[in-house]
Amino acid sequence: MPRGLGLGRFLAAIFLAFCVLDTTKSGWTAVDAPKPESTAVGAPGVVRLIAVGRYDFEAPAVAERALRPEGLSGIVSLGSERYLAVSDEHASLHTLTIQVDPTTGRIRSARFGEPIRLLDSLGAHFPDSAMGKDREAIAVETTGQSVWIANERTGADLHRPSIARHLLTDGRMTELVRTDSHPMLRVFEHIRVNLGFESLTRRPGASEYWTANEGPLTVDGPPGSEIAGGVVRLQKFDEAMHPLAQLAYVVDPYTKRITSPFYLVRNDVSGLSDLLALDDGRLLALERSFAGDSTGNVNFRNRIYLVDVTGATDVSQGEFASGLAGRAYTPARKTLLWELNSGFTNSNFEGMALGEHLANGDRLLILIADNDTGRNEALYALRLVVPK
Repeated sequence: MPRGLGLGRFLAAIFLAFCVLDTTKSGWTAVDAPKPESTAVGAPGVVRLIAVGRYDFEAPAVAERALRPEGLSGIVSLGSERYLAVSDEHASLHTLTIQVDPTTGRIRSARFGEPIRLLDSLGAHFPDSAMGKDREAIAVETTGQSVWIANERTGADLHRPSIARHLLTDGRMTELVRTDSHPMLRVFEHIRVNLGFESLTRRPGASEYWTANEGPLTVDGPPGSEIAGGVVRLQKFDEAMHPLAQLAYVVDPYTKRITSPFYLVRNDVSGLSDLLALDDGRLLALERSFAGDSTGNVNFRNRIYLVDVTGATDVSQGEFASGLAGRAYTPARKTLLWELNSGFTNSNFEGMALGEHLANGDRLLILIADNDTGRNEALYALRLVVPK
């Protein structure tokens, strides 16, 4: 999550920590979808998302700061009702049991289990103040014994993102993919601070991973605005995390600049928060903006797109490797499936995970909100309809 909000972010965090959330002020919009309680029926070949609803709950009090389940920005399924979330505030993973109604997909309960402390390659703790932040997304390795974690930094270096593999048994790091690990990744040394690797996913049953930078690289163009969206790079890896290709992806512009409240003016931001690979090779992309609504009041907006990379230009080669600004290329195609506008509430949904199949064959999709800090947590359930 972008951290360059200065005083505005500080005041916003105080506001969210002490306000009582009124979820009736949050509205969702399902694009080409029936009401949440309806059976998912659509034209053949059309992928749809049906909103089910949000679930707010409180995390347990944890004395040790480094193990608190706060700032959860990534989530992955471990099978059945078990999930694993990663914190972008502390170097820790958090097990979650999420029980849902098998017919509707509505979340019935959510509870945390024992945290997993992340360790460096020597088995030592990461210093929480210097190296605890900015782990943003998580994917389970094919063996199920380790996870890969996307990080917007490398150690204490804010200017180079990385991806680390950690054992689930003891949290120890066993491999680190840096921007200098392969020539194709060097372009990511041009990230804007806190807009590095925000997403990570593994295609089910296949040996490929995907990540992306949250906001445009300095060599690829300006940040998104209310006029034009920013361009980011979808990075594809093989099973061994060797880079294979890069495709351009255009993030939507936000609606309007913030005009209220005054202390958040000029803190508008938008970006690509997470990716989720589907069985057929297409991706779901979760976009998030923190900007003004149509009246300028601050608003969290989430959109989920179906992404098809077929025919997109591989921008890892030739002139594109040094920057996309001013050059012609074909970006990945995307189709809007769902939108959520939540106002100024605990609705900074940054991570998503596919859950189990529901009774009618729909697939559960869980979103998790980054609450920055504190014990108030939020999930959002949707039903993914992928026609056979």
